[in-house]
Amino acid sequence: MADSRRCTVCGRTLRDPASRARGTGPVCERNTRAPRLPSPRRPALPPYVNGRPVDDVPASPLF
Repeated sequence: MADSRRCTVCGRTLRDPASRARGTGPVCERNTRAPRLPSPRRPALPPYVNGRPVDDVPASPLF
Protein backbone atom coordinates (compact mmCIF):
# COMPACT_ATOMS: atom_id res chain seq x y z
CA MET A 1 0.00 0.00 0.00
CA ALA A 2 1.26 3.50 -0.79
CA ASP A 3 2.32 5.79 2.03
CA SER A 4 -1.16 7.15 2.88
CA ARG A 5 -1.85 10.00 5.27
CA ARG A 6 -5.37 8.88 6.24
CA CYS A 7 -6.68 5.61 7.62
CA THR A 8 -8.43 3.64 4.90
CA VAL A 9 -11.01 2.39 7.43
CA CYS A 10 -12.04 5.46 9.43
CA GLY A 11 -10.34 8.37 7.64
CA ARG A 12 -8.35 9.65 10.64
CA THR A 13 -4.94 11.21 10.08
CA LEU A 14 -2.11 8.69 10.47
CA ARG A 15 0.90 9.92 12.42
CA ASP A 16 3.01 6.80 12.88
CA PRO A 17 5.24 5.77 9.92
CA ALA A 18 4.28 2.10 10.36
CA SER A 19 0.57 3.01 10.30
CA ARG A 20 1.11 5.09 7.16
CA ALA A 21 2.87 2.20 5.45
CA ARG A 22 0.06 -0.19 6.48
CA GLY A 23 -2.70 2.27 5.58
CA THR A 24 -4.62 1.81 8.85
CA GLY A 25 -4.26 3.08 12.38
CA PRO A 26 -3.55 0.79 15.34
CA VAL A 27 -7.17 0.70 16.56
CA CYS A 28 -8.63 -0.04 13.12
CA GLU A 29 -5.91 -2.64 12.54
CA ARG A 30 -6.88 -4.44 15.76
CA ASN A 31 -10.61 -4.20 15.02
CA THR A 32 -10.43 -5.40 11.41
CA ARG A 33 -7.69 -8.03 11.65
CA ALA A 34 -8.81 -11.65 11.46
CA PRO A 35 -8.36 -13.49 14.74
CA ARG A 36 -5.21 -15.58 14.97
CA LEU A 37 -5.85 -19.27 15.16
CA PRO A 38 -3.63 -21.30 17.43
CA SER A 39 -0.95 -23.15 15.53
CA PRO A 40 -1.38 -26.91 15.56
CA ARG A 41 0.98 -28.56 17.99
CA ARG A 42 2.96 -31.50 16.80
CA PRO A 43 3.14 -34.40 19.22
CA ALA A 44 6.49 -34.85 20.89
CA LEU A 45 8.28 -37.85 19.46
CA PRO A 46 10.94 -39.81 21.25
CA PRO A 47 14.36 -39.50 19.61
CA TYR A 48 14.36 -43.27 18.92
CA VAL A 49 11.60 -45.74 18.02
CA ASN A 50 12.46 -49.42 18.30
CA GLY A 51 16.15 -48.55 18.44
CA ARG A 52 16.07 -46.53 15.19
CA PRO A 53 16.30 -42.71 14.91
CA VAL A 54 12.91 -41.07 14.36
CA ASP A 55 14.01 -39.73 10.94
CA ASP A 56 14.62 -43.33 9.82
CA VAL A 57 11.16 -44.63 10.82
CA PRO A 58 8.59 -44.74 7.97
CA ALA A 59 5.68 -42.32 8.33
CA SER A 60 3.13 -44.96 7.41
CA PRO A 61 2.93 -48.75 7.81
CA LEU A 62 2.32 -48.93 4.03
CA PHE A 63 5.96 -48.18 3.17
